[in-house]
Formats: sequence, C-alpha cells, structure tokens
Amino acid sequence: MRRFRRPFLLALAAGCACLATAGLAGAVAEPPVATARPTVAGIAAVGKQLTAQSGTWAASGALTYAYQWYRCNASGAACLSIHGAVSPTYTAVARDAGQTLGLTVTATGAAGSTPGVAYASLVGPIAPAKALLETTSQPAVSGAAAVGKTLEVATGSWSPTPAKLAYLWQRCNTNGRLCTAIASATDNSYTVTAADSGHTLVAVVQGTFGTTTQDAWSAASAPVEAADAVGPAAALGPSLSGTEAQGSQLSVSPGIWNGTGPISYAYQWYRCDQQGSHCNSVHGATAATYRLTSHDAGKTIGVTLRATDSTGTAVAYTSLVGPIGTHGAAIAALAQPGISGQAKAGTELSASTGSWTQAGAKTTFAWLRCNANGRICTAIAGATAGTYTPTAADFDHRLVVTVTATVAAGSATAFSVATGPVA
Repeated sequence: MRRFRRPFLLALAAGCACLATAGLAGAVAEPPVATARPTVAGIAAVGKQLTAQSGTWAASGALTYAYQWYRCNASGAACLSIHGAVSPTYTAVARDAGQTLGLTVTATGAAGSTPGVAYASLVGPIAPAKALLETTSQPAVSGAAAVGKTLEVATGSWSPTPAKLAYLWQRCNTNGRLCTAIASATDNSYTVTAADSGHTLVAVVQGTFGTTTQDAWSAASAPVEAADAVGPAAALGPSLSGTEAQGSQLSVSPGIWNGTGPISYAYQWYRCDQQGSHCNSVHGATAATYRLTSHDAGKTIGVTLRATDSTGTAVAYTSLVGPIGTHGAAIAALAQPGISGQAKAGTELSASTGSWTQAGAKTTFAWLRCNANGRICTAIAGATAGTYTPTAADFDHRLVVTVTATVAAGSATAFSVATGPVA
C-alpha cells in the first residue's frame, strides 16, 4: 500500500530544526524541505492584517522565501491567487468576507537546486468588517494522525468569548485544501478511520455570541498514516561530515524523518573497498561518531541508520565517504564533493570539487554508477568531465562522482554525495 508522509515533523541531531552545515560545503543541492508548516497569525476579519511565518526548513545554506496568498471558497476549494499579494503580510478586503485564505511559501536555496514549496493551513472564513464575533488565533489539532488514533481540537481564541461552541470535522487533501464534511463528526474529538488515510483533517469550530455565529478553521493535521504503516519515512536522508583522514572523527546526522510518536535512531558503521563494495560492519561502531583508524586508510566508509517509531523500523544509508587518507597525508577531503541538477536521463548534472585541507589543488573527475544504496559502484567509461548527462543505462542507479585533488606533495580522492535514483 502506498504510504503518505508529511515533511513537517522531524528529528535532527541535538534536536536542531536545521541541518548542521559543518562539512557540507559542496553537498548535493537538494530541495529545501519544510520541517514545520508555514503559519498565519492575526484576526480573520475584513480590514485586519494577517502575518505569515515562513515555517521551519531544512537546507544546507541560506534560504530566500517567496509568498503568495490565495482566496478560496468556504470549503477550501476553488482557490485563486490574489493579484499582488506576495508579501508576508496581507490585509483582508471586502471580497474575502465569507471566504477562506491560503498561503504558499516557496523556499529557494543553493544554486541549481529545486525550490521547496509548503502550504499554510487555511484561515477563515473571514468575518465581515466590524464583526460582532472574531477569531483572534486559529484553533489547533493535537494527537497522532493515524488510523485508530484520536485527534482533539482546541477552540482557539475569540473576541468576545463565544457563549456556545460547535464542531464539524472535515477531510481534506494533503495540502489542507478541497475539504468535505465527515458525517456525524461533530464533537471536539475525532477517531481517525481508514477512509482518512492519506488525507489531512481539519476541525471547523463554530462560535455563537448572541445571534451572531462565526466559523473558524483549525490548522490541518498531518496526512493520516494507514493502519499498516511500518516505521517512519525519511524526508531527507542521513549524511556524514568530517575530515576524511586517519585520526579524524566523522559524524552522522540522521536527517529528517516523519513518523508516529517519538523517533529513535540506531547506527552501524561499515568499511568498504575503494569502489564501495565488499562492505563489512566495523565492530562496536554504533554511535553517531566514529574516529578513523589505520584499518580505514584507503577504504570508503558508510553508515546504515535504523529509525524506529511506534509503528516499526525503517532503514536508510548515508553516501560513502573516502577513500580515507593516511595519517599526515599531504591532502585530505574536508567535505564531500556535491552534484547539482536533477538525476534524470537527458538532464545534465554538475559536480563541485568539495573542500580540501590544501588550497589550490588541481582536480579531476570520474563518474560512477552505483546500486540503489549508493554502493557497489563501477566507473562510467569516458565520464571524466565536471558534468555528466545520465543515459538510459543509468536508470534506477545512483550516480557518484569521485574528485581527485592533486598538490605538489601528493593527491587524494573523495566520493561525492550520491544522487537519488536516476529517473
């Protein structure tokens, strides 16, 4: 069964909401990934200003953000962009009364990377000007979005405080749009069913004060996990950092994972040959760091990560680093080279040179075709330039470029971060 995940809840090393940048110079230009949805704050009424927060994103460098506000109907459908509404703030106008408002945030990172896109939960319906009852903060949904689990909605903040509250749960698409009412779901809590799998859930809270009523959409839940989901899913895989030489310490970051409940991580380090083959586990190397020894010189190093949540365990693999330099080598890689561009047949990829312990090194390239885990790599005949255009022969393989850096006193070679499987 297809599994639906959202790239919002994450676990990173040391609980950080951004990827560690140490050692990532020249890394693959991955799209930024939203680890928490953009949000909208303010009073949902005509004449009042709403303010967007861009959300939390994982990326290997500085990001720039672009905003677009949308006007949708009372069911969160038929959304149309609002001309000129491209700043982080928006003041609701008369045309917005009775409608819901949406926001799309586009995050742009490293040159050559694909922008990341995320959607704020809808707000509204927008109250008319000088309304007798307004929502001052959006209701929130809590609980695990998984079949069989129970979600609850908080009432949000109102002005004045409603004398009466009513509830209606809605089933929406993964962006929290195109919603339909769930029959008989009229309590402040809701038990998720199989029909909700892959959908987000929203609670509409209706406040009544005197003869005035006003609806308020809650923030959307995560896409609902199917009952048979096993283990978390990686929104961004694990990575390695550190100087690639004997005596230096390498560190693994788990990346970004989405799952049900807390996520824990287990690591196993592996020592492979120069082509990323014949990998053997390093006895006792099960921490998030590993200090390179003389046994690692001339070898490539990788990590297998096991991520476990309340539903089970999933496995992911870091890109290989190395070959590891000897102690006191004339030059060693400080950070892996990277590959930018889409891993797609007919689309050119470009390699960076990485970062080295000696400046001014002369660099050469060799492209490799590897298996789905970025292991067991073979050289691609004639592919020795800084760019490479994948062919049909690369389909479903990951690509790696090795960069050899040469100075007067010697040379060293480094594996790049692997691409995704070639499409």
